[in-house]
Amino acid sequence: MIITKIERQKKNRSRFSVFVDDRYAFSVGEEVYGRFMLHQDQQLTESERQEIESAESEATVKMAALRFRSYRPRSIHEVSEHLRKKGYEDQTIQRALTYLTENHLLDDTEFARMMCRDRLKLRPVGKITMKQLLIKKGIDRSVIDSVLREIFTEHTEAEIALRDAERKHRRIALLPPLERKKKLYGHLVRRGYNSSLAMNIVNQLVK
Repeated sequence: MIITKIERQKKNRSRFSVFVDDRYAFSVGEEVYGRFMLHQDQQLTESERQEIESAESEATVKMAALRFRSYRPRSIHEVSEHLRKKGYEDQTIQRALTYLTENHLLDDTEFARMMCRDRLKLRPVGKITMKQLLIKKGIDRSVIDSVLREIFTEHTEAEIALRDAERKHRRIALLPPLERKKKLYGHLVRRGYNSSLAMNIVNQLVK
C-alpha cells in the first residue's frame, strides 16, 4: 500500500488526513505525522499502518489527559477514571499514563504535597482527615504516608489545630465553659485531629 496524498484538515489545522491507494485511510496529529515522517509515495506494510494507528490512538489519549489536567492538577487515578469514562481502551490508557508519569507530567507525590499545602492554607484539617481526602483521590497509601510525614510534623499539626481551635473559640466565647469544651473538642475531632491533641488544646483554651 502507498500513501497517495496527505492533506491538512481544514477544521483542525494540527491534524492530517492520510490517503492510501487513493482512498482515505486514517488521520494523524502533528506528533505522529512527524515521528513516522509520513509523506506522499511512502510505502506502508500492514504492520506499519497498524503501528501508526496505534501510536495515534495513544497520542489522542495523552492529549485528552493533558487537557483534563490543564484545568487543575490531577492525581493519576483521576486522569485514569476520566479517560475510561471517555471510552478509551485500558491498554492505551495505561501506555499514555506511563508516558505522562515518566515525563513528570503526572506526579502523585507532588500532587499530594500541593493538595496538603493548599488545604492547610484555605481550610485547615488534621492528618486523619487529610489522609482520607488523599485516599479519595486514589493516591497510593505509601505515597500518602510519606507526604503526611513530610507535611505534618507533630509540632506543625499542633500549631494548625491550635489556630483552628482559637478561631472556633472566639465564636463561642460567651458559652459556659463545659459547653465550649464539648464544642471545641467535637470541632477538632471532626476536622481530623487525633483525640489526644484535641483534648490538650481544649484544656489549654478553656480553663
